[in-house]
Amino acid sequence: MMKFTEEQYQKIVSKYLGSWGYDGAVRAVIDYVEYLGFHNYEEAILLAMPTSREWAHDKFVEKEKKYYWNSIKTDLAGHHSRLFRSENDNITSYSRSEPANNINEDEQLTESEIKEWGYNPEMFDREEIKND
Repeated sequence: MMKFTEEQYQKIVSKYLGSWGYDGAVRAVIDYVEYLGFHNYEEAILLAMPTSREWAHDKFVEKEKKYYWNSIKTDLAGHHSRLFRSENDNITSYSRSEPANNINEDEQLTESEIKEWGYNPEMFDREEIKND
């Protein structure tokens, strides 16, 4: 079974929420799933409906990989910026001079999180976090 990506999931939910009435919402979701080349309509409807969305997300959406993100450019002191999640859930950065070792939990971010806060992932070197 092919799983949906997080981005596809977000679009399925927005198609459902952006439609008038249940029938229109279901049709919009099915049309989108067909457009993607999927045939798992039941899973898509379960993802779209608020009452089953969380359960279906765990089951039918690919888990996003987490990375740590270092800026490609350096500042005048030769330091790279690293993105992290602050205490108030914003994504921000700090300068670091040493190589990337000891990655904290707040530095483990997905590409969706980076994009959500308006950062361009192409401006960063990323390295996948290995969960042992």
